[in-house]
Amino acid sequence: MNTRYLLCMIAALSLAGGAGGARGQQVNLIPNAEFKAADPLQSWRISFPYEGWYADNGKYVRAAVQEGRACVVIDLPPGIAGNQGGKIESALVKAEPGATYVVTVDCMTYDFSAKLHVEAWTHDPKPTGKPDKFRIPASPGQPGLVMCYRAQLPDPPAHSKKWDTVSREFTLPETVMIAGEEQKPEYLSLKAVVYEGTMGGGKSFFTNFRLRKTNGTQSTDSQ
Repeated sequence: MNTRYLLCMIAALSLAGGAGGARGQQVNLIPNAEFKAADPLQSWRISFPYEGWYADNGKYVRAAVQEGRACVVIDLPPGIAGNQGGKIESALVKAEPGATYVVTVDCMTYDFSAKLHVEAWTHDPKPTGKPDKFRIPASPGQPGLVMCYRAQLPDPPAHSKKWDTVSREFTLPETVMIAGEEQKPEYLSLKAVVYEGTMGGGKSFFTNFRLRKTNGTQSTDSQ
């Protein structure tokens, strides 16, 4: 075979492999990130019967279309925003300890303010009979979990009537200390919380939750 042709083929295959790797790094780990599944809320956690403040949260969350985009709306009646607010949490996805990630969320806060977090979870060595916002009770195929790390995204503009995008990079710790023992982060999830210092009702919209692994490095300090 012509040596020059062979070298060109090797270079082309190398570039193709590199492109494939780059595409792999861009995979969004969050299922149903844009609420376009047959069941628009599939994979999303909206009801939290084990959290007293959020026992009725599911009543306030529904699929919507806002300015042509499929999304979720958190529609709070009077008296809720100024107390616990409302929230939505993604499915738990497998974590890679020590990996660097980029998380991005599209928001239209509309009537409220919002906080956005990525949270890491590990198995709970001492599960309690009263789970709370820092613990998830055991379910079939999954042990009880405890939060072990949190990274907060920049606050999106409050009361915004347009779609805004917020993003940050973070590196998941290799290990965390839980009840005096070293453990590895096992799962990640994204969370949006809406709130406001008001007793009035209103809405906020969210879509396109993205969590992608990168090759970069970043401080492991949580915010």
